[in-house]
Amino acid sequence: MRRRGARICPGLGAGLLALGLALGACAEPPPRFTEAMVLGGVEVSVDELNAGAKLYGLHCASCHGFEGKGDGPAARHLNPGPRDLKAGDFVHKSTPGDALPTDADLLRVLREGLPGRGMPAWGGMRDEDLRALVAYIKTLSPRWREPVSDPQRPSAGSE
Repeated sequence: MRRRGARICPGLGAGLLALGLALGACAEPPPRFTEAMVLGGVEVSVDELNAGAKLYGLHCASCHGFEGKGDGPAARHLNPGPRDLKAGDFVHKSTPGDALPTDADLLRVLREGLPGRGMPAWGGMRDEDLRALVAYIKTLSPRWREPVSDPQRPSAGSE
């Protein structure tokens, strides 16, 4: 016979609390961006930036890190390591010297990946998602917020 007030399963309350906290952690985070940004001389909408941030968290942060420093949890398994996007120093591009890559350059790397470098191809991703991802990647480095010196530089969405 059970005593009144006795617990059937000690720790059940704590387990339910932990489950509730875990489920709360799976909820959609609040939008990261609240206003548009000018990146590479082109204004990018709040919706595109937030869509890109979500995609980056799902597909890129495990290697490139949440701040883009190339220090994600999976980075230690890659040799060479992932690109430090925060530095804004890109190798696989069509632009000369230390110039930033074009959107087409970034889109090409995302679509085709970099075989032998650990960068997967995301060719199955929708074009609008890839463009949002490119826009978000640009937020990681202050170099994209500098004034554009070349007026002929292709703008966002051009390929």
